Amino acid sequence: MVEFLRKLIEGDNLWGTLDVSPAGRALWRRVRLTVYPPGTTSAERRSLHFAHTWPIGGAILGLLLMVTLGSAWPPAVVVVVVAALYAAGFWLGARLTRPLRNRIRSLVVVSVFVGGGLEEYGDALLLRETTARLRDLDARRREGGIDPARYEAEWAEIYDTLPTGRTTVQV
Repeated sequence: MVEFLRKLIEGDNLWGTLDVSPAGRALWRRVRLTVYPPGTTSAERRSLHFAHTWPIGGAILGLLLMVTLGSAWPPAVVVVVVAALYAAGFWLGARLTRPLRNRIRSLVVVSVFVGGGLEEYGDALLLRETTARLRDLDARRREGGIDPARYEAEWAEIYDTLPTGRTTVQV
């Protein structure tokens, strides 16, 4: 139960996120690996998770507020309140994560079907190796095969293999 609650408010992984999403009509998928700096605290992970999930979570909250307040308040007031709340969520997420954002490392790989074949843009090999190492690290942590100090040391080794700064993919 404790692990479930941690995942709910901090995210699936202690080290960061792995997002797989469609990137557009002609593109098959985009994979973005985001690795937090080693030593990221629970409070920092909660802030990063909030900022990461706010676009969808805030939209759902906004819709619920519109339905709830729509019959009691004038529609124009409801729209203004919901829009202000949604914008405030983005501001809050940016404010809470400001000290950490420049230290986060990320890697993006875009896969495209071109002429019947799959082409990958970005460092796909590094992405696959890093993702495999992080999954193995998490599996050993869940099984109790690694102590917290060793977990963070291996996380730091993986973090150091990733490029610094923002990564962009030219397609």
